[in-house]
Amino acid sequence: MSVQRFDNINLLRAFAALSVVVYHVIEHSGWQSFPREGPLVTFRIGWLGVDLFFVISGFVIAYSAVCLYRVTPAVFAREYWRRRLARILPLYLVTLFSWILLAGTFRLPPEEFDWQLFTHLTFTHSFWPDTHGAIDGPNWSLAIEMQFYLAIALAVRWIDRTPGWRIWLYGIVIAWAWRGAMYMLHAGEDAFHIFVAVTQLPGVLDEFGAGIFLAKLVLDGPAPGRWRGPAWLAAAGVAGFGAMALYWPWATYWNVPAMVVFWRTLFAVFLLAVVASAVYLPQILSHPAMRPLDHLGEVSYGIYLWHLFAVVGVIHLGGYQRLEALAGVLALTIATAMLSWRYLEKPIMDRARRRG
Repeated sequence: MSVQRFDNINLLRAFAALSVVVYHVIEHSGWQSFPREGPLVTFRIGWLGVDLFFVISGFVIAYSAVCLYRVTPAVFAREYWRRRLARILPLYLVTLFSWILLAGTFRLPPEEFDWQLFTHLTFTHSFWPDTHGAIDGPNWSLAIEMQFYLAIALAVRWIDRTPGWRIWLYGIVIAWAWRGAMYMLHAGEDAFHIFVAVTQLPGVLDEFGAGIFLAKLVLDGPAPGRWRGPAWLAAAGVAGFGAMALYWPWATYWNVPAMVVFWRTLFAVFLLAVVASAVYLPQILSHPAMRPLDHLGEVSYGIYLWHLFAVVGVIHLGGYQRLEALAGVLALTIATAMLSWRYLEKPIMDRARRRG
């Protein structure tokens, strides 16, 4: 079967990564004057870019895994893991050890080093508050991603034969049950401990499930008509308005049980519509004039993993604040991500494809 390319997804990847970068610049520089209303307020909650990454991963990984399984079921596991590890491991390991050597050594007491290294190398560092974000903070989500990859590998046969709506429904029920149980278990603790507990893999299956639902719709649904892209775009507008209208009055979030348990599912509906719009609308990033934006999406993984190095260098060591800090962090992060893409990530991925 032919595997489609969805170039517009790179636009969403770029936006998700840059949202996280801007959010961290605001937080680390104490940028109190950054707009609190209007379109730019989106970046004050740029941490939601991780949720967009989860929905995108649900779609892209499920779509590619099911396609691979249908074509080569006998060697699926080998090919699947070769591609996934070639994409994730090289840059993850380089940034992990770079952080230990350059930026994070002072944060890791010697008696904790072996434990920290073990959990990060086994992608279990998301399980415990003391290892969650301890080395290159944003990579906690890489542990969740790798656990999701394992779940896809184990369940691909079931995913292939099960309707997408049913998979998503199961994901929603599991996520609600997990978040509800974790919230009760950690009631009275600070927001960070609640966050760590509720964002374990079962607690974000409604977001991954939204992406899987879309993958099954693309693979097995009716042929898309010209109306489908605009319809999803309209749905994104309605769902986004509803999700954020509910969010802002309860933006303290972590002290509101109903928000913690249920709101992210509504937000996942919005993100599903956004990703579906990118899939079904004309692929504008395939046009040569859009190549710079497409490339930002290609290097978004590097932007995500390198940006905290730039934050430390520009803000904490360089002393830059606000707009100057943002410009410096973006420039340094994007340049580093482009270099790591060209000389590390892409060569390894190309070699993995040739071996296949």
